Amino acid sequence: MRIVLFANSDWYLYNFRLPLAHHLRSLGHEVVLLSPPGEFAERFETEGYAWHAVEMCRRGLNPIEEVRTVRQLRQLYAEIKPDLVHHFTLKSVVYGSLAARRSGVPGVVNAVTGLGYVYTDDSVKARAIRVVLTNLCRAALKGTEVIFQNPDDAGIFVEAGLVPEDQCHLIYGSGVDTERFVTQPEEAGTPTVMLASRMLWGKGVGDFVEAGRLLRDRNVAVRMRLVGPADPDNHAAVPEATLRAWNEEGAVEWLGFREDMDDLLRQSHIVCLPSQYGEGVPRILIEAAASGRPLISTNRPGCREIVHHGTNGLVVPPEDPEALADAIETLVTHAQQRLQFGAAGRELVEAQFSERQVLRETLKVYADAHPDFQVSLAVDEGFGGDGAAEPVSLSVTS
Repeated sequence: MRIVLFANSDWYLYNFRLPLAHHLRSLGHEVVLLSPPGEFAERFETEGYAWHAVEMCRRGLNPIEEVRTVRQLRQLYAEIKPDLVHHFTLKSVVYGSLAARRSGVPGVVNAVTGLGYVYTDDSVKARAIRVVLTNLCRAALKGTEVIFQNPDDAGIFVEAGLVPEDQCHLIYGSGVDTERFVTQPEEAGTPTVMLASRMLWGKGVGDFVEAGRLLRDRNVAVRMRLVGPADPDNHAAVPEATLRAWNEEGAVEWLGFREDMDDLLRQSHIVCLPSQYGEGVPRILIEAAASGRPLISTNRPGCREIVHHGTNGLVVPPEDPEALADAIETLVTHAQQRLQFGAAGRELVEAQFSERQVLRETLKVYADAHPDFQVSLAVDEGFGGDGAAEPVSLSVTS
């Protein structure tokens, strides 16, 4: 079976969905990757995958550019002739689904990996984009299987009439390799707090920096690290000049993009993501919990699926640097609590968020989208178990 994976950036495919591509290929399927061009595209060819560039603007909704994107996708699908397509991120879901319908693709799976600022921001621009995207989703998602990473996002789509409940599937995140990310003893020395993500204001990066300044003023011995790339194509990106200025100021360190996250987690004592908007389920928080590290985040969709206040971490209000600084100080000064939270987080990941479980449940959705996939699914005895991604009910929304 020929399967296409399409996302709004090559970075996303490489960092979050390469294990899925590898697993599908191990089962005998042909996997083709689609994304806008970027620095990771050449790595797909090194990994042995066919990759096609899609010209897609991630900022706003320009009607001319959006029509051009759908037309290009339709042509690609007509040439590739996939049996099944799997779209990730909201724009890719909408445009990929429209193109797949017009190209006669037999099976379509869509993954809503978080709604971001468009569905949480109350600005005029966000509201306008929300109206357009909602209408497009109503047309695009008809007859497709839709994966949500948290029940809040599923509830929004079901209540709005965009997706019937029996087409919804709840799969928590993209999974984490629990053999790569394992509990390690804390390193001696000054406690290190890490925020790892794209450098976006909405991720709470500015709040993290301000919390670092507050802790410095309180004479709290702590090392604050920002890890992740600048994202100039995103409307909410922190300018690289600002990141470099923060680094020079000394309240935080900015390490840029890194691929050795397991090693960085070993060096960290606390992992923080004070997100201001709804996420899918942030993988950095899952990786940190798998590594036995305590978490600090906000009570936002996606974050609250993995951070349970007082059990494996602390929850603080969004856009509140002082509360964030207080939470960091609490964990910096209570080593035993860090260890207890870390152990509880590892148990949670093993129960709900492992890569093995996510891959197994994703294949079951593929079988719902394309009946011929049942043959491939039967071959997959390595995962075992009967756990399927269940249809989402409104009763699970918060």
